[in-house]
Amino acid sequence: MKKVSVYTRGFTHAASYYRILQYTEKIKDAKITNRFTVTDKMFRKYSNFPTLICKIQYHLMIFFRNFRNFAADMIAKPDIVVISRAAVPKVCVFPISLMYEHILKNSKVIWDFDDDIFGINEITKAETRLLMKHSDHIIVTSEYLKNKLNPRCKEITSFLPTTDGDLPVKDKETVNREREASYGEKVNILWVGSSSGLKHIRNVVPALDKAAKAVKEKTGKTVTLTVICNLPLESETNYLKIENILWARDIVPAEMLKAHIGIMPLLNIKRSLGKGGFKLVQYMATGLPSIASDVGFNSNVVINNETGILVDDKDDTDGWADAVMQLSVDIDKWKNFSRASMEKWEENFSFDRNMEAWHKMLTE
Repeated sequence: MKKVSVYTRGFTHAASYYRILQYTEKIKDAKITNRFTVTDKMFRKYSNFPTLICKIQYHLMIFFRNFRNFAADMIAKPDIVVISRAAVPKVCVFPISLMYEHILKNSKVIWDFDDDIFGINEITKAETRLLMKHSDHIIVTSEYLKNKLNPRCKEITSFLPTTDGDLPVKDKETVNREREASYGEKVNILWVGSSSGLKHIRNVVPALDKAAKAVKEKTGKTVTLTVICNLPLESETNYLKIENILWARDIVPAEMLKAHIGIMPLLNIKRSLGKGGFKLVQYMATGLPSIASDVGFNSNVVINNETGILVDDKDDTDGWADAVMQLSVDIDKWKNFSRASMEKWEENFSFDRNMEAWHKMLTE
């Protein structure tokens, strides 16, 4: 039985859970040890109140916990080490840098990341050099991220989409029962994300407000934007209702089953190009039609006018109002998009397929 050490920021950190932990929790024929680099409490504090003092506390915790983690693995000698994004962001310094390299040199190394961790300075140059030198297998979501790597690393890189094993619909016949029952009276738009993504949604709020006005005038329906996030969206609107819900993993499925449209706006900036379209994948898993900016990897997830609508909003956001209108007034079109979304999720973003890939990597 293989001994595996998994370095992540814990179950509260979305990328850690959805990229790795939801799979390793189900693998029973490998001896897997979680090496969490921060506590859930500290991660929530860092995410919700990123003051200077909090940032210092956060990175000090990473340093000292990894000193302990690396010391433990120098004794345990794992066969495989899995690194989520960056094990020691900001603090890859002596002496843990030497301990870290010792572990990487003596284990098979799997490095997984789903965002441009280089462009957002999440990973230091020192840790980048270590992982590019010692990784045996690298997993990313897109060609854009693969191209961030050196030639040696590109040869050992594979693609694996981010998906959500908690969301697949068991009963496709009843999944839209609540949605269809409320469709004649209201339209619920859903956005799920972290506070770092609020700037993207703020950019389209005026267009969503414009859409809410048009929908109200044409159909009498109210349009509500539900934001599930660790921080609230604060924005003034005239017609669009905004409901903020504090993010918790267990509330997301129920809110998705109430929603009629899932959205993923992205500003046309460099950082957006590294995004893996995870929100869109989540929407598709529950048969939720989506509207997304035609930026980066979004176009690889949404099939335009089949599972959702891609909006060219590089110059203006007017297309968002039109897209919302299309999915708010034509229930037959909405049903077709919903059906196609579930089918494409099973075809392209299956949890079982990802599970099989992780099982093979960690047991063979």
